[in-house]
Order: sequence, then C-alpha cells, then structure tokens
Amino acid sequence: MDDLYLWMKALHILAVIAWMAGMLMLPRLYAYQTEAEPGGELEAKMIEASQRLQKIILNPTMILSWVFGLYLAHWQYQANGGMPGWLWAKLALALFGMTALHGFVVGQGKRLAKGERRYSSKTWRLLNEVPFILAIPIVILVILKPF
Repeated sequence: MDDLYLWMKALHILAVIAWMAGMLMLPRLYAYQTEAEPGGELEAKMIEASQRLQKIILNPTMILSWVFGLYLAHWQYQANGGMPGWLWAKLALALFGMTALHGFVVGQGKRLAKGERRYSSKTWRLLNEVPFILAIPIVILVILKPF
C-alpha cells in the first residue's frame, strides 16, 4: 500500500468519526428544542447550536467523508479490477442511509427553526440512535469483507 492510500484511509476515518458525532448530536438538540417554550431562550439557543453544528461539523465532514471514501473506492477498483460486493453494500448504506438521514435531519431543522414542530422529542430521541445502527453493518462490511 502506498502512503497516499493510508493517509486517505486515516482522513476518511477521522471525517466519518466527526460526521457520526454530529449526526448523533443533532437529533438530541432537536429534542431539546421541541421541548422548549416556543420563542423562548432555550429554543433560540438550540436553533443556534444546531445551525453551528451543521455549518462547522456536519456538512464539512460529510463532504470530506465522501471525498476520501470515493478515493478509497477508486483505489479498490484499480487494485482489484472492480469493486467487491461488500464495498457496493457499504456505499449503498452510506448513501441511502447516512447521507439520506443527514439530508432529512438538516431539512427538518430548517422547519423547526421556523416553528414547525412535526415530530415529538421522543421521535427525535429515537432518530438519535439511527446513525449508530447504520454504522454497525457498515463497520462489519469494511472489517469482515463478507462478499
């Protein structure tokens, strides 16, 4: 393995860790915001915190995760003359799981900031667990490479 591949792998893992941390935190902020008094100080703080989390951590690390991850996928393709099945499955979970969830929670945050409370704090707390649940098969696929 060349040094560039190892650097890309390390940067991908770091970006994913930061993205996951933000994805685990954002729904919790929405739960607190949903429980707060509309127009109150706590609601304003939760709106500000969630917007800063998105701008500073979530959006940049999602992009970096994809950039480094696609480099690694390309490397796998070049090294193996194609992409193995486990990698296709990982990419599908990352795209249709984590990235879709990212888009959903960010979109709902915009609605929450406007005062629309479509989901209860209990629902946000349940959604808070989804990123970790998605991470389980992703990590298993990467480590075990079952197919």
